[in-house]
Amino acid sequence: MAINNTNTVTTLAGVDSTSSYIRIEAKLLPNGRASIKYFVYPSKAEYTAGASPVTHAYDEIYNRFLTEVLLPSEITIDNLHDLAIAELVARGMDNTKLAKVDLV
Repeated sequence: MAINNTNTVTTLAGVDSTSSYIRIEAKLLPNGRASIKYFVYPSKAEYTAGASPVTHAYDEIYNRFLTEVLLPSEITIDNLHDLAIAELVARGMDNTKLAKVDLV
């Protein structure tokens, strides 16, 4: 599961990044919540080549978060992407620059 991001995000070192490939890890918890964690790569090609994530280069915009989820029987990969994107938008990103990819 991943998101293509074309928002400009500034790293902690002050460098602007104009695109990134964000892998999503979702854990469904027994209390009806989900923990979603982001792993940021400069590009899908770098992820595919085995590069390490660069999530640590950014501030809290990519911190993991907990959220309420739908009934377990209604959870889909698509829903989890929507939750991850909604959280990034709440943190200040432009929704039109976030695209769902790799829905497997």
